[in-house]
Amino acid sequence: MSKTFASQLPLSVIKNAILDICIILEEQELIIASLEAYSENDLWRELVSCILGSRVRFETACAAVRWLDDMCLLCHLRRTSNFDQYETDILATLSGKYPFYKLRANQIRRAAESLYGSGGSIKDLLDNTVDFREMRQYLVSQIPGLGPKQSSLFLRNIGYADSVAVLDVHVLTYMNWFGLTTALEKSIPTIHKYETLENSFVEHSLSLGYSPEQFDLAVWLVMRVVREEYKTWD
Repeated sequence: MSKTFASQLPLSVIKNAILDICIILEEQELIIASLEAYSENDLWRELVSCILGSRVRFETACAAVRWLDDMCLLCHLRRTSNFDQYETDILATLSGKYPFYKLRANQIRRAAESLYGSGGSIKDLLDNTVDFREMRQYLVSQIPGLGPKQSSLFLRNIGYADSVAVLDVHVLTYMNWFGLTTALEKSIPTIHKYETLENSFVEHSLSLGYSPEQFDLAVWLVMRVVREEYKTWD
């Protein structure tokens, strides 16, 4: 932790803010997603959202998903046929408005081809895999654009797993400042290292009396503001 940060905002203030958010989430009875409620269209939209969410701000990814929705590029017909044209149309929609638009258009096209090219579906894939870590490993290895963090986000958002942690830069910064990891990392490239840090975070959240998904969200909300304000990660 930098001296600049320590002089501006004590760690106790951050911790109390996070715990306050956890209480608010409990009082609001935050509804956790249920996998059964998701259609195949919903699952594909969420997966695309996670691909687009890598290395960009949350608001940027949300806007990109809306643009694709507006052009009907997330519907069944578009994602299951004529993959070359699908990539071209995604690229044209994102060009000039979203960073990495060429890369993401190609990743979304290849993800669609991998999942739907032989008549498969995300629902079939999820139904045939019961262990969330096995499912995450499959997503990382087989779906372009999904690393450990984005795969974890997808599985949590659709209600497939409730003990998964989304270790983005905000959560990793929290873990470093509070002594859960010794190195301040901005991303985690391997599944093994991800699971090691995830275990630490899950144990930490449970020790404070909160579920991992609830505590993860509270940490993300608070640390996002703190990092924007103090810029101590540079």
